[in-house]
Amino acid sequence: MRRIVPSLLAVALMGMAAASFAGDNTAAATHYRWKDTAGVVHFSDTIPASALAGGYDIVNNQGMVVRHVGRELTPAERREAAAEAARIAIAKREAQQQNLQDTQLLAAYPTDRDLEQSQNAQLQQIRIDIATLETNLRSQEESLTELLAHAADLEHTKQPIPPYVNKRIAEQRGTVNGERAALAQRNADLASAKEKFSAQLQRYRALRAKFSSDDPPQS
Repeated sequence: MRRIVPSLLAVALMGMAAASFAGDNTAAATHYRWKDTAGVVHFSDTIPASALAGGYDIVNNQGMVVRHVGRELTPAERREAAAEAARIAIAKREAQQQNLQDTQLLAAYPTDRDLEQSQNAQLQQIRIDIATLETNLRSQEESLTELLAHAADLEHTKQPIPPYVNKRIAEQRGTVNGERAALAQRNADLASAKEKFSAQLQRYRALRAKFSSDDPPQS
């Protein structure tokens, strides 16, 4: 008996191991369920390539769906999906950027008055730049007027206009046009800043109101 018992025990252990291995393989087996073009449902351990285009289910031994694999997209659908994903990503980045700007805005200016003072200081600097440009433009226009008058006097007296005078006139016209363009740009900057600051102040007040309404009541 002492020899038989260990042998029976060894056989039993081997049988349990084999059953466990078989059970693991069964649990790990993959089954597929799909419909063909006629709408007939198929169930198999393998799936044909023709079924991939219509989508299929991965099911367990009990027939429960583990995962659904959607049908293959057409090239146009893939492009649309990629475009939609890009739009979502852009919207997400913009929302994150807006949240960051809102946080910085509230942190930088404790009150409306603080924000308005900062805005007015920036507007005043633009107005100073405009005044400086206007002064420079008048000076450059006067210089151009003098050069043109000198050229006109020469023509009136039937004298040829020296090349250097024509050159100076051309250069001065370029300078005047540059000053005019800079002045126009700064005036546009002023209008843009006013519009931007107005929207910024409105948003600040809305954020401040929301922030105040979210505060818990004081006991």
